[in-house]
Amino acid sequence: MVRYVCRHCRRRIGEFGGDWTDKRLGLHSLSADEQEEILEIGSDGTALVKVLCDHCLPVPWMDDLWYN
Repeated sequence: MVRYVCRHCRRRIGEFGGDWTDKRLGLHSLSADEQEEILEIGSDGTALVKVLCDHCLPVPWMDDLWYN
């Protein structure tokens, strides 16, 4: 199970019933540092993916911001 949450406001964004290493998600291709920053794997194997929700993204979009 993979759950997506906003890393700023902790709002639940969505979930995927499969494994986080599923190639369709692309998470397996992250570097070890990126995985450590973005992924949190629970003891039950559930992955928590920390991203930004639409509410917490800056407006207007700025390409040079570190969190985009």
